[in-house]
Amino acid sequence: MSLSIRPISAEDVDAVVALWRKCGLTVSYNDPEADIALARANPSSDILLGEAQGRIVATVLVGSDGHRGWMYYVAVDPDIQGGGHGRTMVEAAENWLRQRGINKAMLLVRPTNTKVKAFYEKLGYAEEDRSLLTRWMRGGPGTETDPAQLWTIETTVTYLEMPRQPTRPTVPAPSGLRLGLQRAENPTVSFYRYLYNSIGAPWAWVNQRLMSDTEIAATIQDEKVELYVLSVAGVPAGMVQLDRREADTVDLAYFGLMPDFIGLGLGGYLLNWGIDQAWSSAPGRVTPGKVTVNTCDLDHPRALPLYQKMGFQPVRREVHRLPHPHLFGLEVPAHRR
Repeated sequence: MSLSIRPISAEDVDAVVALWRKCGLTVSYNDPEADIALARANPSSDILLGEAQGRIVATVLVGSDGHRGWMYYVAVDPDIQGGGHGRTMVEAAENWLRQRGINKAMLLVRPTNTKVKAFYEKLGYAEEDRSLLTRWMRGGPGTETDPAQLWTIETTVTYLEMPRQPTRPTVPAPSGLRLGLQRAENPTVSFYRYLYNSIGAPWAWVNQRLMSDTEIAATIQDEKVELYVLSVAGVPAGMVQLDRREADTVDLAYFGLMPDFIGLGLGGYLLNWGIDQAWSSAPGRVTPGKVTVNTCDLDHPRALPLYQKMGFQPVRREVHRLPHPHLFGLEVPAHRR
């Protein structure tokens, strides 16, 4: 049985966690979902999967600290161990490191785990005379802290709908600013990440940070997804992302301003423009039956009132757990601390 190697995607998380648990690699003080989120969010790490017969049967988490390479979660389904698949995953991780100019691979093995130590020694790994010093910054063995509280954050999401096109005066553009509004045609992933990360950083936008470049490209370059960029004197100041992929519905997927442009009166103007664009019946486009949006209590405190002022009506609320902002080097918004 040969393995097909590929990077992890969002749809693989549950299967990977299940495999790690089956292999006995999870411990109470490490949340596997958080480990996956952190690895995927960091450009210096990745999780490689080994697939056979359409099933994930092996993994390795590989990364570098800029000087050395490290491997974690080297796992092979117990049902197929002994077939050389562990060696295949280690070699895949080593190749990942070589491609990034890393010349030394390292890993940690508990002294009592003699079987695993022997496995790596057969692959050419040798024990070095070094002292390992550690310090837990959050949680750790023997603490009473719930890992879910360390690695995730709870938020209440409000889902809103606008069932009919509003009839109201247009919100005028703020005076004294040279504004531009243009659709980004076939936007690049790097440009989209710049907008998303810059606009969302103060409000703990993390979902798209978990997505791979391939996943993001598949969304933003879809002809039914529209990305509009607001600029002030040529400088990107905000974005509106409309998703028309669901029949009879336009979802206002993302809307926001760059931090430097908050407080200039642009929010209401841009949201009003985005709503009008969502309802627009351009040639070849069917007028939607409703426009949707959602927000959460991590967002700007005025976001929900603004949506309601513009005509959106709350239809339901749900409590979700998101990867904690500190996994991405972000702060929890001040109003939630």
